[in-house]
Amino acid sequence: MMLTDPKEIEIISRARQKNVRDHKRSRQHFVNIYDDFLQDVEFNGSRVIDLGPGQYDFGVLATQRGASEIVGVDNDVAVLELGEHKGFHVKEGRIQDINSDWFGKPFDGVFCKFALNCFWFWEDAPAQLEFVDRVASLVKPEGWAWIAPWNGAPKSANLGQSDIAKILDRQASQFKKHGFDAFNLTPELAVRYGVNGVVANNAIFLKRLPLRVLSECKSL
Repeated sequence: MMLTDPKEIEIISRARQKNVRDHKRSRQHFVNIYDDFLQDVEFNGSRVIDLGPGQYDFGVLATQRGASEIVGVDNDVAVLELGEHKGFHVKEGRIQDINSDWFGKPFDGVFCKFALNCFWFWEDAPAQLEFVDRVASLVKPEGWAWIAPWNGAPKSANLGQSDIAKILDRQASQFKKHGFDAFNLTPELAVRYGVNGVVANNAIFLKRLPLRVLSECKSL
C-alpha cells in the first residue's frame, strides 16, 4: 500500500511537497474513498482524470478495476515523471489553468483530492466561477466526479470571516449549478478521506455518486 520500487522512490523524493515525497505514506485514504463512493462505478474501459495525482494512488486503484486511461494533471516535474514511469498519461499544467480543450473530449470520471482551492481567485469572483465551469466541463454528462478541495485561505490576503464565507459559498453554488451535490464533511470523514487540516471548510462535491455515508454532513 505504498511505493516500494526503488526507481519510483527516487523519482518522488524530488517532489516539491513534503507529503508527496513521503514514499511510506499509506494508500488507505484512497481505499476508503473507493469503498464509500465508487464501488458501483463501472471503471472497465473508462477514462479518468486525476487533478493533482500525487503518487497516483487513485490511478493505481482505478486501473486495477479496469480503467483504460488515467490522465494525471500537475506542474511538479517529479509527479509527472512518476506518472510516466508508472504508465499513466500525464499533462503538465497548473490546475487553476485547466481547460477541457487540453484533452479533446470529456472524461468518464473526475477525481481531485485536496488539489484545488477556491481562494486561488479570492480577488476575482468571475474568475472563480469560470474556474468551476472549466472543472465541471471535464466530466461527461453521464459521468461521475469526486472533488474534495483544499480550501486554505492565504494569510497574506487578510480576509475577514464574511469574505471567506462569500468565497466558499460562491464555490459551492457554482458546483451545484452544474449538477453536483455539495456537502461539508464531518471531522471524522475528513480524516477518513485524508482531507483534514488547516482549511476554511471540508467541502466535498460529488456528481452521480452515492450519498449514503454523508447523512450526518451539512449540505452546502
